[in-house]
Amino acid sequence: MKKILVIIVSALIIINVIAGAFLFLDIQILKAPLIHVDIDPIELTPDQMLLEARIHVTNPNSFDISVENFKVISTTSDGYEIGQFFIAGGSIPPNTDKTFTATDQLGFSGHDYTLIKNRITLDIGITVLGIIKKTIPFEMTVDASLANITNTIQVPVMHLQATVDDITRDGVHFSGTLDAYNPNSFEIFIENLSLNMQTEKNADIGTVTLTGGIIKPEESLTIDVKGTLLFKALDAEKILVNLSGQAGVQAAGIKKSVPFSVDIQFIVPDPMILLSLNETFHFILSGDFKLRARGILCAIDFTIYNPSKIPLDARDLICSIYRFDNNKTLLLGSQNMSPCTVEPKNEVCLGTEILLTYSKFLFSGAHQILPDWFILTIKGNFSISGVNRSVPIAITGNLSPHFFMNHGVSP
Repeated sequence: MKKILVIIVSALIIINVIAGAFLFLDIQILKAPLIHVDIDPIELTPDQMLLEARIHVTNPNSFDISVENFKVISTTSDGYEIGQFFIAGGSIPPNTDKTFTATDQLGFSGHDYTLIKNRITLDIGITVLGIIKKTIPFEMTVDASLANITNTIQVPVMHLQATVDDITRDGVHFSGTLDAYNPNSFEIFIENLSLNMQTEKNADIGTVTLTGGIIKPEESLTIDVKGTLLFKALDAEKILVNLSGQAGVQAAGIKKSVPFSVDIQFIVPDPMILLSLNETFHFILSGDFKLRARGILCAIDFTIYNPSKIPLDARDLICSIYRFDNNKTLLLGSQNMSPCTVEPKNEVCLGTEILLTYSKFLFSGAHQILPDWFILTIKGNFSISGVNRSVPIAITGNLSPHFFMNHGVSP
């Protein structure tokens, strides 16, 4: 019986020595795993943030290792603990790598969150002969900086819909909407928004300042746009818009932003369509003939009534007198008329005089001294004040040759 007990004790001693030798050998040949840690804020609001830890572990050994008891403790730079979370571990096969991920919601409480220190602890384990397990503690610290989050900010995607919809004495009114989409996974703000507008010839026609706002992650913010441009905007075929502003994050007392700029354009409609008149224009043409020593003097009056709500210009006006004989028309004389501005809901009377010499008047007819009719015409351009684009006009009136008895003109 004593011999059997001695044999058993001796066997256990030998096994223990062999296991210890293997264990010592394995520990000696154990290559330290490669550990890389990323800790970043992935969602950020003025009140809290979601912190994500990604721990990448590579096993360079020819045998399995295990990682256990993952723990992350987060503190501010002044040592205030703001959160802790655990990460489920696991086994890592030989010469492979594995990533362990976890998140933690952190609330802000008046401390300095510019720099967040994260202490990471875990145990690295190996198993010998399938029955003996050895663990080695591991610890590291990783900083997460909110100040660096601006490096990852994607500027919002902007879409502007705008139309010129009215004209008043103040200028050209336009309105529309600006849609701003936030492609980031965290909340951002947009501010200092400005629309600088030019014609396609780079002439400045106005600037509009917009109120910004807060945009939730992967959501949109719609901003109403209204403004007034200079009248010369109507000379443009397209209005070129440069939208500039700043996009950023604000949380835990930190405010960081990046500038952005977007170019947009929209079409200008016909100015006369924009007038949207409820009344019609009125033009009155009249003439009066008087005998003078050098010929017949024709005094012509041209009255214009403006029914719109903005000033209009009459320019490039030319008044002409023709005689009409047997379906033939002959020019007797013409005269330029001064341009004028017609105020809204007002009328302006323009006048000019044309002298018809007796020789031209008496000997220009076919076989008669007096024509069948005198024809008065006024041609020119009508436009919004300060705008080059215009609408041509032509007014014609017939005057009886018996002018000494009839001084009126039928338009």
